[in-house]
Amino acid sequence: MIRNYIKIAWRNLRNNRIFSIINIVGLSFSVAFCLLLFFYIRKEQSYDSFSENKDRLFRFESTSFWSSPDSKPAKQLFSFLTKNDNADNTLPTSLIIGRDIQQNFPEVKDIVRFQDQGSGLIKLNKEVYKTGHILYADDNFFKTFSFRIIKGNKEALKSSIKNVVISENIAKKYFGNSDPIGKTIGLVSDTTRLFTIAAVAENAPDNSSIEYDVVIPLQSDPGYAKNIKEGFNQSSHLLFIELKEGVSMASFSDRLNLWAKKYYVEPFASTYGSSLKDFDFKNYRWYLRPLTDCHYNISGPWGHYTDAKNIYQLACLVIIILLIASLNYVLLVISNASARSQEIGVRKVMGASRKSIIMQFWVETQIVISISVIIGLILTFFLLPLFKSIIGTDLRIDNIDWKDIIPAVLILDFSLGILAGYYPALIISKIKPVSILKSFRTFKINPHFSRLLVVLQYTGSVVLMISAFIINRQMHFINNKDLGFDKEQVLIVSNPVWTMDFTKHAKEQLGNFAKSQPYISYFSGMNGGLNGANNMSGFLLNGEQKWRKQLSVDYDYFEMLGIKLLQGRSFSRSFPTDSSRKNRPAVINESLLVLLGDKAKVGEYCEPIDATIIGVVQDYNFETLTKKIEPEEHVLGLNYESSFMFKIKAGQIPTAISGIGKEWKSFTNFPFEYTFLDDTINKMYESDQRWQKTIQSSCFFAIFIACMGLFGLSSINAINRTKEIGIRKVLGASVRNIAVTLSSGFMKMVMIAIIIATPLSYWIMNKWLEDFAYRIEISWWMFVMVGVIAFIIALATTSFQTIKAAVVNPVDSLRAE
Repeated sequence: MIRNYIKIAWRNLRNNRIFSIINIVGLSFSVAFCLLLFFYIRKEQSYDSFSENKDRLFRFESTSFWSSPDSKPAKQLFSFLTKNDNADNTLPTSLIIGRDIQQNFPEVKDIVRFQDQGSGLIKLNKEVYKTGHILYADDNFFKTFSFRIIKGNKEALKSSIKNVVISENIAKKYFGNSDPIGKTIGLVSDTTRLFTIAAVAENAPDNSSIEYDVVIPLQSDPGYAKNIKEGFNQSSHLLFIELKEGVSMASFSDRLNLWAKKYYVEPFASTYGSSLKDFDFKNYRWYLRPLTDCHYNISGPWGHYTDAKNIYQLACLVIIILLIASLNYVLLVISNASARSQEIGVRKVMGASRKSIIMQFWVETQIVISISVIIGLILTFFLLPLFKSIIGTDLRIDNIDWKDIIPAVLILDFSLGILAGYYPALIISKIKPVSILKSFRTFKINPHFSRLLVVLQYTGSVVLMISAFIINRQMHFINNKDLGFDKEQVLIVSNPVWTMDFTKHAKEQLGNFAKSQPYISYFSGMNGGLNGANNMSGFLLNGEQKWRKQLSVDYDYFEMLGIKLLQGRSFSRSFPTDSSRKNRPAVINESLLVLLGDKAKVGEYCEPIDATIIGVVQDYNFETLTKKIEPEEHVLGLNYESSFMFKIKAGQIPTAISGIGKEWKSFTNFPFEYTFLDDTINKMYESDQRWQKTIQSSCFFAIFIACMGLFGLSSINAINRTKEIGIRKVLGASVRNIAVTLSSGFMKMVMIAIIIATPLSYWIMNKWLEDFAYRIEISWWMFVMVGVIAFIIALATTSFQTIKAAVVNPVDSLRAE
């Protein structure tokens, strides 16, 4: 029986090649695009550092003492689904807390503490190399997490505090094909000892939140003993707690917080409560977050972070694209049904049941869907490089697991078959054989529900068009907004070490070099960055807790960046008091001046911030535009700077890089690393730019597929009104009048779709823009402009069928009935 259905279906598909090809092309590209999005979602969803006991492994968090009230994330679309993910807790904790928890709670099986010190310098023989992630970790680090030791001693960290574990990348980079086991390395930050490479671990996945290049026993940290001694006075390490089997996390968490009240909260409040008067110690809590949930939580410091809202948004895109493709298939099948109405009538007269007719059309649909899914899967691999460039992710074929592909393809195949095949089969199976066979007439289609499908289909397309346009306008606004400073032609050289001696020496060398070079306008520096890398400091103002950002800068910082001075002066070598710790001179921004009110007077000491205000500068965006400009204080960097900055004259960038690089190598063997300020700022908006490209590509697919559906509906319209067209032409109607008549009802549906899409897209985009403190205003002309474009696209799509029907000889039109 099934074989006969397949034979009949295959014959019919060959007899209707044009419609079959159109369906397959539209569905294939839709499937390919959705599979690419699916693979990206799966990559983003993959959990960071799996553990065999990941269901019992929890990250330790606590209520934040230091978060500014203005730093809370904005409520966005899907925020109701990601409420727990948006909790911005404190992750670093004191070393002794983990130790004491394990000693006081028998429910705890194990704990692991580690600290990622970020990039550092490694000494190998006489060479110095910079490496990305140096971790000090407990000796059970590799036992707790699923990073495999692929060579050497699996108990390396436990065997000796002088052992280290390096990653595959480091082994290959520094040792090539030779065996690194047994070789010794040193750290520039720790000149007291050498470490022996005892093992090589696999590279951490690129979406892992825990990253490492070199892992060193925690007790080898030069600051370990001091951290233990200081107790609660330092918070520097991340803590993971593994509970024993059968232990309830909720009940354990309650017991933990009861114990923490006397162990931590009360001692901390008695010591620091006077400086944290507004902090609610009563509701202070410790939290345990499951390892698999950490991937979506915004708390820092944490490595790879996936915004769950983006996953939901991408899932919605997948659903919209598939829905539009399915509706398109339905419309095209129905539009072609009249050509097969006589076949259906004959089959019914010969005894075919309605069930068998439905089955036949469903089999045809399933064949088309299956072919489309297979072609779409092949297209996926060809389109992968293009998709990578659009969405900006390192998604490779070897990253895609066939365990993900096969279920996804089968579910997609079957779901589309049901979604796209049921309604056409139901409609066509209702054909009455008597009305068709009498005078051997063609079945006249009048699918009212199809009009609803077109409205739904085009509504989704217009929503995507409006969204793409508004996102593009917002990104253009961000890229061209005056940030309050000049970001162009500023070269930044990173300070590779944290020592004051090297910083002082490098500043002198580079500063003298800058003065002697005609292509360098200014030389300065800072400890922090214009990408939000600054300190948050609290202070009391009229008895209330307030917050300010603090950035340490060098002389000529404001002049180099063109930051406008409103009152007073900037830091100057002509004033020896500027380098005085006693006077503590500061340059504040407008926002801090307004916040301080009458407490702030230029040239006088300001008690709330414990500084002498020597100047006020215009507000400038020292963080992403998703945040409002906050009160900021600039102090003169006396001991350390993380970045040395050069203002380069136009057209002199290559010369400057070469010259500064040579000068750097003349006084140090540390690696020379540089970047440009504008590139650093642009990186802050990479995720938004990727989202812009994703929406634009989705919009293209949606419009392409929707237009095919509109083409199908115009075919229905032309076929159903064949006789009417003939009569109108006989009565003298022109081709233009007939084309307008044929299109009028159809264009009404397009207008309805645009009207529905306008408030819906406004709501969606308004929610999306809430994440930006500085944003465009959504204006009426945007909807008008996109609506007109959508209308023109729809009109152009249907013109072929309407004009074709209008120019037909009226004799042929009347004979067709």
